[in-house]
Amino acid sequence: MHKTRKFFLLGLGIFCVILGLTIVHLTGNLSVSVSVDSAQEILEELGKFDLERTDGGYYSFVDIKTKKEIDQTSRAVFEGDELILADNSRYRVVEIEGDTVYCEYLGKEDISWKPKEQPAISQGKLAQNEGRPVALYSTHTAESYVPTSGTESKPGDGDILKVGKTISNVLQEQGIKGIMSDNKHDPHDANAYQRSRRTAVQLLKQNPIALIDVHRDGVPDPNFYATEIDGKNATQIRLVVGRQNQNMQANLDFAKQIKAYYDEKKPGLIKGIFMAKGNYNQDLAPRSILIEVGTHTNSLEEAQNGAAVFASLLPEFLGVTGTPANQQPATETTRGTTSSLIWILLAVFVGGIVFLFISTGSLEGSFNKVRSLGKEFASFFGNIKGKDKK
Repeated sequence: MHKTRKFFLLGLGIFCVILGLTIVHLTGNLSVSVSVDSAQEILEELGKFDLERTDGGYYSFVDIKTKKEIDQTSRAVFEGDELILADNSRYRVVEIEGDTVYCEYLGKEDISWKPKEQPAISQGKLAQNEGRPVALYSTHTAESYVPTSGTESKPGDGDILKVGKTISNVLQEQGIKGIMSDNKHDPHDANAYQRSRRTAVQLLKQNPIALIDVHRDGVPDPNFYATEIDGKNATQIRLVVGRQNQNMQANLDFAKQIKAYYDEKKPGLIKGIFMAKGNYNQDLAPRSILIEVGTHTNSLEEAQNGAAVFASLLPEFLGVTGTPANQQPATETTRGTTSSLIWILLAVFVGGIVFLFISTGSLEGSFNKVRSLGKEFASFFGNIKGKDKK
C-alpha cells in the first residue's frame, strides 16, 4: 500500500509537470500559429511583388500632366501603387514605360498632427502600451552604404544591421525596450521575405507595440535622401506600406500618423510614404512598417544620424514611457518569468484535479484522496521533526 502511494505521487508529479509545460508552450505560440495559418495564402504569394532592382537602375516617378519628376525608388513598381510625397501630395501609378513611372495627381492628403485626435498618445493607450517593446529586424541584411564600406552589399554583416541597432540603442537609453534581431536572411532574392517572416513571427511573440523592417534604398544620387538635422548630416526616411494584405489600411493609417507627428517635431525627416504592391510580411500584424533609411550612396554615419533622430521621438509618438537604462527597475526583467510561473502553477493545480478525478472515478473520491494525502504528508513531516528533536 505504501509503494502504491509512492507511485501515485510520482505519477501525479510527472503528469502535472508535463501538462504545465504543454499549456505554457501552447499559450506562448497560439497567437503566432493562428496568424501564420490565416496568412497561408499570402505566404504562397510572398516574394512575387516584394522586389527591388538589382541592375543598379532605379525608377523615376513623373507627373503625367506636368512631366516633372516627383520621386525615385529602386523598389519594384506596379500600376496601382501610390505615393504620398513630403508635401502630402498623393499620386497613383497609371503607366510604366521602362524606367519611367507615370503618375496621376490625386490631391493633397490631410496629414497633420492633432494630438487630441491621435490614438497613439492618448491616456488609454499609455496604459495599454506600457512596457511593450519596439521590435526591429532587417529582411535584406546584406544592405550596406558604399562611402563607408566600399560596397553596397556585405552578406552576413550588412551596415543596415548597425542602423537597426542604432534605433534599438536610442530606445534603450530612454528606458524603452528595443529588440533588434541580428538574424541573417541572405541572399537578397525573392525568398528573402519568406526567410525574414520567421524572424518577424518570433518578434511578435514579445507583443511589440510596433514591428519595423529596416532597409535602405538603392537610388544612385546621394543628395536624394541627404538632409541636415540638428546640425548633423543625416538621411531622410521613407515609409513603405504593402498593399497585398488585410492590414494595409491599418498600416497606412499608422504611417500617416508617423509622418504627421514627425512633420510637426522634425520637419523634413520623413521623405514620404510609398504604398507598394508587395506584402512585406505586414499581414502578420497592424503597426507593421518598412522604413528606408537613406540610400546606398549615403554614408553609414549619415544613416545612423537619421535613424537616431527617428528613434528619439518614437516613445512619445507610440505612447510608451520608460526609465533610463541605468535606472531600469528589476520587475521589468522578471515580468516574463513571473507570467510563466503563474501559468505553470495554474497548470499544476488543474492537472492535479483532473488526474485525481480520473484515478478515483468521482469528485468525492478525489476529495477523499486529497484528505488522505494531507494526513500522510502531515505524518511524514511530523516524523521528521520528531527525529530532529532526538
